[in-house]
Amino acid sequence: MSDDDLLRRAQQGDQRALDRLFRREWQPVYGLIYHRVQDRAEAQDLTQEVFLRALRGLDRYEQRGVPFRAFLTTVARNLLRDRWRRQGPTLVTIDHAAHLPATTAGPEQQVLNRLTADRLRAHLATLPPDYQTVLRLRLIEDRPVAEVATLMGRSPGAIRTLQHRALAALRSRVVEEGVRR
Repeated sequence: MSDDDLLRRAQQGDQRALDRLFRREWQPVYGLIYHRVQDRAEAQDLTQEVFLRALRGLDRYEQRGVPFRAFLTTVARNLLRDRWRRQGPTLVTIDHAAHLPATTAGPEQQVLNRLTADRLRAHLATLPPDYQTVLRLRLIEDRPVAEVATLMGRSPGAIRTLQHRALAALRSRVVEEGVRR
């Protein structure tokens, strides 16, 4: 049964259709949130909140050619944005130095690699949540543009533009730090 059919039935009060629809969409929404917060318990709590909000607004939701997953993704992004405003940015986990072979780097180089990774983490944490998310999904997790577009509820072209802008913002922060040193 298609999402559209399940959604129509859920809006008419069919609990089984609602359960099936939510089960189908749970993992993609959880994955998007987890990649942002990097904490399983918090990601589960936030995912539950997304589905509660979606349930509250289900009677007002109109399909208009937009997949239900895109609607849930928008709810998730708004929830993450609210959280980010309340709590401030969270660090995006990047351990570039941890991926370097130990045989190629002596102790001094390992310290320099760690400092570079720490600086990069600090710069990433200052970026807006959407920039952090697109960089994590595209560059760190190496996900394809189409998948990131679905997860973030945007078109592939918008994801490429967002990635370009995020990299430009990160580059300017790194260059700015270099000028100040």
